[in-house]
Amino acid sequence: MTTAGPIIRRPAYDVTSLKAALVWHWRGWHLSEKMDGVFAVREFAGCTVTGEAMRDGRFFAWDIPRAFGEDIRRRPWIERGAALDELFARLNPKLNWHRCTTGSGPEFIEAILARGGEGVVAKPFAAPFGVCWTKVKRCETFDCTVTARNAARGSIRLALASADCGWLAARSAFEQISIGAVVEVVAYGRHASGKLREARLARDEFGRVKIRRDKMESAL
Repeated sequence: MTTAGPIIRRPAYDVTSLKAALVWHWRGWHLSEKMDGVFAVREFAGCTVTGEAMRDGRFFAWDIPRAFGEDIRRRPWIERGAALDELFARLNPKLNWHRCTTGSGPEFIEAILARGGEGVVAKPFAAPFGVCWTKVKRCETFDCTVTARNAARGSIRLALASADCGWLAARSAFEQISIGAVVEVVAYGRHASGKLREARLARDEFGRVKIRRDKMESAL
């Protein structure tokens, strides 16, 4: 009989700016590439493995909350990493499983971004599963036109150069933003579909939403 593993949910991450990440030494941290996939959980040989599922069917593993029937979420990454190594040594070669690229120091972060990677996830060697994990990504800003508003959801629909960028939650600033306004949005790039990746409204030093009135005027 196979024992079901623990219910594993997507971990919450702290976010560090790229500028700060590149001057930090990252000693005592494990760094792994953040893939452009979907959070996924896989089971094999009594193990529960977390990672990212790619559109082409590949699965990139980055942690192992349960190893060979034992819940190890409270153990430090050093031990979980060793368990993940052991699992991959036993892995069925027919499975399309891979390990995320890993490295150390700010040089690793620069190398991942230089070759077009999405970013890096950092976890302390001593941290349990999902604790104190930090995400580092390259942020971009986009000046988007508001094309629709949904009062019930407090969200706005955005477009960039006439291409739809999808809906964005804006409840705290909803009344300040009208259709036709140009707002500055911070995101981690764009998907192939044109949608912005993990977008949020940019704000100034006073916490106000950045509405680009100069861009609105130039479009008149």
